[in-house]
Amino acid sequence: MIEIKNLNKTYDNKNKALKNINIHIEQGEFVFIMGRSGSGKSTLMKILLKEVEPTSGQVIVNDMELGKMPRRYVPKYRKMLGVVFQDFRLLKHMTVYENVAFAQRVLGLPVRKIKENVPAMLRQVGLSSKYKSYPDQLSGGEQQRVAIARALINNPVVLLADEPTGNLDAHNSMEIMGLLEQINRRGTTVVVVTHSHEIVERMGKRVITID
Repeated sequence: MIEIKNLNKTYDNKNKALKNINIHIEQGEFVFIMGRSGSGKSTLMKILLKEVEPTSGQVIVNDMELGKMPRRYVPKYRKMLGVVFQDFRLLKHMTVYENVAFAQRVLGLPVRKIKENVPAMLRQVGLSSKYKSYPDQLSGGEQQRVAIARALINNPVVLLADEPTGNLDAHNSMEIMGLLEQINRRGTTVVVVTHSHEIVERMGKRVITID
């Protein structure tokens, strides 16, 4: 599913972000990636999203080698990924419904399909009653649930979550982790970058540590 071989990334300022990284993640796995601040976790996520190019090494996702991927294929590749960030990145002028629907409008889905899909996804993340609310009317945990719904609405093969509980308290953090675990049980490969040892210990999943 995700195969990373001898991956290196050195930025133009000579900062070596990643050195000789080798990772294998099976389809359907739930994996945590840990490491101290500055160890290259965010760089690794950007490489998986094809926002940053590695200096050397191989990255293969779902049998596609990213280094050989023509630029015109990148949007199609990103459609198979769901992404969740620490800062939610919701569109503040849109309601919960509109934020989740936006991900499908970008793909040009018919309005009829969007009207079916969005309420079903909001039910899945427990936000049916909040569909008319705006992000600033929601708690941090609710905003993150909207972000997860938006990430999942197009049925991604892989969900990448970069510090998804970084702005949440302990209770909301575990609720979000429980939601990610449910998603994983339905077959989605889940990769979570975190610095929280408590969450990792409570979840009992495989941990990859970047030194």
